[in-house]
Amino acid sequence: MRQDKVTLDGGVAKLGHSRILGVTGAMAAGKSTVGKMLEGKGWKVIEADEIVHRLYEKGADGYRKLVDALGETILDSSKNLDRGLLAATMMRDPSLTATVNHLIHPLVRQTWKSEVSESLRLQPHRSVAVIIPLLLEVGAEESFDGKVAIGCRESVSRQRLVERGLTPEAADFWMGRQWAIEKKAQACDQVIWNEGSLELLRDQVDCLA
Repeated sequence: MRQDKVTLDGGVAKLGHSRILGVTGAMAAGKSTVGKMLEGKGWKVIEADEIVHRLYEKGADGYRKLVDALGETILDSSKNLDRGLLAATMMRDPSLTATVNHLIHPLVRQTWKSEVSESLRLQPHRSVAVIIPLLLEVGAEESFDGKVAIGCRESVSRQRLVERGLTPEAADFWMGRQWAIEKKAQACDQVIWNEGSLELLRDQVDCLA
């Protein structure tokens, strides 16, 4: 753990005995579960996926940008953004993935950086974990003191995604949009492997704090 001060892009100085940790990993590997465990240890946890949900709410910036770019075919009968329809649109035309990423990722990054800065301002001694599935793919790794990858085998990711309701084709599509876990692991400082019990996972999370 570094003892010097770290300054985020927004100019907020962080005390050395807190940490800013970037959490990434394979799909369905347990990133949110790790986040809950860190919260239980007193960390502030920010999830990029939760930010995306907020950005997709009717009238929010992400909602407006996507409707302007893709039209109302991604909306349900109540004019809410339907993530299933958006996903189906992207699967039919994979080139739209770049469009969606270009519109949404800067908003997500701006939001989590703001939330990190606010957390450090209010509680400068409290460590912060930001869970970003595409942390490495979007080049956000320089914002963190350390990076941890939550991993499992590709076959396990696929099985868990199907159990959550995705079709095998959809699971393969979304997994193909991310780096393989082996590549993510090489780019991270620590790796947590999650194919066992919650107790084993918790033991590994304990090593982060």
